[in-house]
Amino acid sequence: MSSQATEDNSKTLEDLQKQLQELRVQREFCLQRFAGSDDNIRFYTRFPSYNHLMAFWFLIEPSIYKMVRVTRAISAAKRNEEVVTHAHPSTRQLLQPIDEFFLFLCFLSVGLKERDLANRFNVHQSTVSRIIATWTSFLTTLLGSQCIWLTPAEVQDHLPEAFKDFPDTQVILDCTELRCQTPSSLLLQSEMYSTYKSHCTMKALVGIAPHGAVTFVSSLYGGSVSDKEIFKQSGTAALLTENMAVMVDKGFLISDCCKCKVYCPPFLSKQKQMPGYQVRETQAIARLRVHVERVIRRIKENKLFDGVILLSHAYNINQLFAVACMLSNYQNKALVKKWVK
Repeated sequence: MSSQATEDNSKTLEDLQKQLQELRVQREFCLQRFAGSDDNIRFYTRFPSYNHLMAFWFLIEPSIYKMVRVTRAISAAKRNEEVVTHAHPSTRQLLQPIDEFFLFLCFLSVGLKERDLANRFNVHQSTVSRIIATWTSFLTTLLGSQCIWLTPAEVQDHLPEAFKDFPDTQVILDCTELRCQTPSSLLLQSEMYSTYKSHCTMKALVGIAPHGAVTFVSSLYGGSVSDKEIFKQSGTAALLTENMAVMVDKGFLISDCCKCKVYCPPFLSKQKQMPGYQVRETQAIARLRVHVERVIRRIKENKLFDGVILLSHAYNINQLFAVACMLSNYQNKALVKKWVK
């Protein structure tokens, strides 16, 4: 066979292999399949574009080979041994690390059930469970290692013009509730029942800086716990100093349990009408507080938190909610544009 014919055959083989790979990607449910559609990336991951998602991936990729797999951790615990991480991912992994991450985002962002994910990614449902647990723990540790609480100087560097009348605002606080399955225990029911939602809920305190970054996330508490009590138990007060100010809603009565200034719309009390200056202050605070409500709404647009959370997820729902809050800082265009090219 001539050298020309050999080259032609080789090129034909390469073309066929390329076409086969393209068909395989189109058939498989994987991240690469949606790389050309930012709409699909937004739908499945809540990142605004494929480039933004990949920019975040390149930030965390160097650390994924230190990830401790759930099965390895359980096995080591049974043997009372130290968990050893490996420099390279296991050859027995059924999915590439980036597709495991994509699976986790589909679970969190779209709220896909584990059985659905197993069918889409062509793996066993138990594998999906392990991937979700592993990535939940990994992202909690990795993102949680970055201090999200900002110094007053950092807050001032990013202070929006809208806060010129409240320049010492360090954080805007609000509580949010996640509806959950009613437990069978009457004691737990009483602890988790929210009169505001008329349902069993879990409640968390979320704080944002004036420019919109999430800077504080508390643990989840039972729905019956008051906002003030969560503020006291969450450790937020310890982060606030006398030269700072916190902005809250009028039902957030924390003035007596923190040493900083509190911007809060005044109660009408027995006055028939508010003085003009109080009306203007109330309107100004309400306009600025809407930012924390928008951030919380964006976090709760992750479909995992959209419906009633099953008690079977109670063991890691704290971590999942914290990860969703911290991821929102990277999913927001305004915050990631500095490191996305």
